Amino acid sequence: MSNQKSEEVVAYRINVNGIVQGVGYRPFVYRIATELGLNGFVLNSGNGVIIEVEGKLDDCLKFIERLRTEKPPRAIVKNLVYERIPLKGYGEFKVEKTVNGEVETLCPPDVAVCQDCLNELFNQVDRRYLYPFINCINCGPRFTILEKLPYDRVNTSMKSFEMCGECVREYSDPLDRRFKAEPNACRSCGPSVKLYGRDGLLRVSNPISEAARLINEGFIVAVKGYGGFHLACDATNRDVVLELRRRKKRGNKPFAIMVKNIEEAESIVELSDSEKKWLLHYSAPIILAKKRVPNPVVEEVAPGMKYLGVFLPYTPIHHILMRGVKPSAIVLTSGNVSEEPIIFRDEEAFEKLGNIADYILTYNRRIVNFADDSVGFVQDDSLRLVRRSRGFVPEPVEVELNIDGVLAMGADLNNTFAIAKRGRVFLSQYMGDLENIFIRRRYVETVKSLKRLLNLDYKTIAYDLHPGYYSSQIGLSLKGNKIPIQHHYAHILSAMAENKILNQDVLGIAFDGTGYGDDGNLWGSEFIVVRNGEYFRRGHLKYVPMPGGEKAIVEPVRMAFSYLYDAMGEDALKIDIGIGDRIKTFLKKMIEKGINVPRTCGLGRLFDAVSALLGVCLKRTFEGEPAIMLEMVASDGIEESYPFSIVGGREYIVDTAPIILSIIEDLKKNVPASKISTRFHETIVRLTVELAETIRLEEEVKNIVLSGGVFQNRIISSRIKRAMEERGLRVFCNNLIPTNDGGISLGQAVATGFKTGG
Repeated sequence: MSNQKSEEVVAYRINVNGIVQGVGYRPFVYRIATELGLNGFVLNSGNGVIIEVEGKLDDCLKFIERLRTEKPPRAIVKNLVYERIPLKGYGEFKVEKTVNGEVETLCPPDVAVCQDCLNELFNQVDRRYLYPFINCINCGPRFTILEKLPYDRVNTSMKSFEMCGECVREYSDPLDRRFKAEPNACRSCGPSVKLYGRDGLLRVSNPISEAARLINEGFIVAVKGYGGFHLACDATNRDVVLELRRRKKRGNKPFAIMVKNIEEAESIVELSDSEKKWLLHYSAPIILAKKRVPNPVVEEVAPGMKYLGVFLPYTPIHHILMRGVKPSAIVLTSGNVSEEPIIFRDEEAFEKLGNIADYILTYNRRIVNFADDSVGFVQDDSLRLVRRSRGFVPEPVEVELNIDGVLAMGADLNNTFAIAKRGRVFLSQYMGDLENIFIRRRYVETVKSLKRLLNLDYKTIAYDLHPGYYSSQIGLSLKGNKIPIQHHYAHILSAMAENKILNQDVLGIAFDGTGYGDDGNLWGSEFIVVRNGEYFRRGHLKYVPMPGGEKAIVEPVRMAFSYLYDAMGEDALKIDIGIGDRIKTFLKKMIEKGINVPRTCGLGRLFDAVSALLGVCLKRTFEGEPAIMLEMVASDGIEESYPFSIVGGREYIVDTAPIILSIIEDLKKNVPASKISTRFHETIVRLTVELAETIRLEEEVKNIVLSGGVFQNRIISSRIKRAMEERGLRVFCNNLIPTNDGGISLGQAVATGFKTGG
């Protein structure tokens, strides 16, 4: 009887949702169905991939099981449902045309060119030899060329290029690796590359090879990638790197470098197995890895840094370019004027990059959605993103709340926004700092384009409490129900959501520079308990004045004086901190009279103060520079810590005066800055662990969540995590969601879900 049942001919309808379009899912389904002798069809729809199969019961069940356990390399299956349906008498298995409808499927991120395509790219007898837009179902641009879902050629910027006969044959053959590869093209029918100088188009036979030659000769070349333009130059040539800094108005902010292959990378930076894995990953992020000494890359690429941001070629153009480049590394940095958004439109590139680049290498395929390179570092074998963009966006974060119709505006620095739909939170690509008017314009444009692309909408707007944030002001100008969200609460929720612990009680530790607090002061050293979606503050550093407000961030010596005055009173005027007596007296009067001196407890501001006291960084040229440089001068060995005191009860306060006084004593003894920095870092670790241990015992929680920009500091994050785990605590951090303000929008969306009963 059971054998008769297995021979029974049945039919099933299957719906697969997730990142299943643009990743070779239909040809994968076709191959399995034909191997099992099943008839029916597969097609793309707004709701993912729809499949109908008919055949013997056992074969149909095997088919469904293989869909559960197998997938193409780039596919991410979020949901697979099936139901038995009446037989329809299909005579074969086909790949049908897309059916439009309400869009629920996901858009794939851009994917680095795969090895199969590279083999063809450099095979002299292949018809795509050195063709700079080679791709297949497993690689190529996706998000950056897509206008709307579903992911079909007519919905991409490739619709302008009609495929030739040979490309149509590949595209139409279910057994070809370019079957339904929407950007499929060749030299006969696809996009092309051109090289421009300041006097116009250069008539050269191979524009990419010519661009490589120009880089070798010391010129700066703008190069169009998947998500926008880069500026490229020889990273081993001090003069040209300095010239790029001057033209780009870059300050001391590090440049990223591109190298030809993993072997070249290992000659420049020290790489663990995990770092190598991420360098070779199809998302192709920039990895911040430890510099080798000596190093062929000049110091001016990343002044004073122990780490270099390194990445590998991820587009065919990059691979061809790097084959012709002679130096071991090139600078490849965002194509923009510093603090402005990355340029991705050709007309804007000619207008704005003409004064920075000597030459512009571009192509005639339109970039629909810009995307900066993603940046991260590896810690404890996990990638921790500092900037989440190309290669990761627009994959959503699945959360445990049914959040729907929420637009979360994010913060002003490292901005991303997010739109939530049915428990999925879609974070935007990295936007930048909203202080810049051009980035604010781009921000508003991108909200509209992401809505259209992913079929998202919102009725509720979540924004930061800070009344001066541009993101909040933009949010308040939009139509919808407005919900303010406290900054550090959002930080903690972002890490909770990423680690899927929203239903658990946690002690959250949020360390950053500035965030507007519930009491109107500037928070940034927060020990907050989150329980049932609500939060309450249990501890923080002592408040100190911030002379000049935002000016104290740019001039960290102001924070140095403020902490000195808090610890020493009038004696602070006697301490040499690199500014004149007149300025110190002026700062003292500001503090005494309460003129433009908002109160802050931000740990980032304490880092700024110590950095200035040690003479490490007296003026900031990029975000976080004083704290970063203080980390860079710290030595590897663990030193003893400085004294500190914790007072209070329901709300604990850490008095920082003993720390400052001890640092001054060390400076008087001519203790090296490296030792003082190391002791300071160890002090922060110990006071954090001590206070966290006290609070978590009182609150009976075992989950510790670390978030905020300070946790990009490798010494602080690794030492605190290790010390707490040694005490048997469970410690959670941001990883693929940035721990800096780039993750705030996720936390805002989640907070709104709690507040509205999601």
